[in-house]
Amino acid sequence: MCLKMTETSVSVRVDYTLFIFTIVTFICVTISSASIIGDECDWTGSGLTSTVSTRGVTPVYLRCTAGRVTWLYPRGALRILLRIPAQDREFRACIKLHHDGGKDVAARVFLEGPRSLHPLYANQHVGTKAVRCFNSKNGAVALYVEASDPDSVDKRVADIEYDLQPLPKGATGYDPSEECRPCTGEELAHAFCTSDLVARGIIRGVENVDDLQISKVYMKVTKMIRHTTVDGYYRDLETNSIDIGNEDENDVVLNMPQHCGVNYGLGEFVFMAKRKLGDLTIKCAPRLEDWATLLHKLSDEGKAHCVLRS
Repeated sequence: MCLKMTETSVSVRVDYTLFIFTIVTFICVTISSASIIGDECDWTGSGLTSTVSTRGVTPVYLRCTAGRVTWLYPRGALRILLRIPAQDREFRACIKLHHDGGKDVAARVFLEGPRSLHPLYANQHVGTKAVRCFNSKNGAVALYVEASDPDSVDKRVADIEYDLQPLPKGATGYDPSEECRPCTGEELAHAFCTSDLVARGIIRGVENVDDLQISKVYMKVTKMIRHTTVDGYYRDLETNSIDIGNEDENDVVLNMPQHCGVNYGLGEFVFMAKRKLGDLTIKCAPRLEDWATLLHKLSDEGKAHCVLRS
């Protein structure tokens, strides 16, 4: 028996075909979008829930100056692309792989080069020189992270912190002396307003840690001005009078690159430090009398981004 197809039935079939095409297109776009995993700063994922096979590579795109990648039950590999948002210049990248208590690292980390992968962390690289630093290429850094034992049933965690510092405009490479020179007046004002810790204090001692290539500066706080805790909680101690604890808790450990050759010095300083890879690193540390003189000048010139204090 033959059925006569009317104009209406043809229209219905066309609409139905377009509906199916739209659904299929939507599904394809959704799957493609889901394969690009990551937010601005941090990424957390699990190899147990990943749709990627044990030999597959999951792309992770991050645009932030600092953050963390936490990979539970590593399977297969990750390709992590790091960039600094809204900046078209090169940067110095430093990463730190945290050990999760296993005999070896949960994942091996490589730096992607033009023709090959350069190992940053292998199974034997656990305790020493935990921080690795390198320069970006064309404004980006690509890391290849490979699961050490994809068949393991133990709970393993590949925990990687990163910190990106823009290089000075026009710079073609990293200049170690930039981390050691005294801060200018404008840099001091900016550091005071943006640092995670601003405190007056005296230096108790300096310890060089050769494996990490850093110097630990042991500082006794005489006046805590501002402190941002690890969880991001902000404490302005001069305005709300929060007690910072007993005398032992007034000791703070600050890091400086070992090549700067920091030494013990007499007198009181104003320490301004940023949190970098879990530790406080000194950005500026003027003597108190120098800061007090500069403070009034900066305020009068209107170059302060916040209320400056000493």
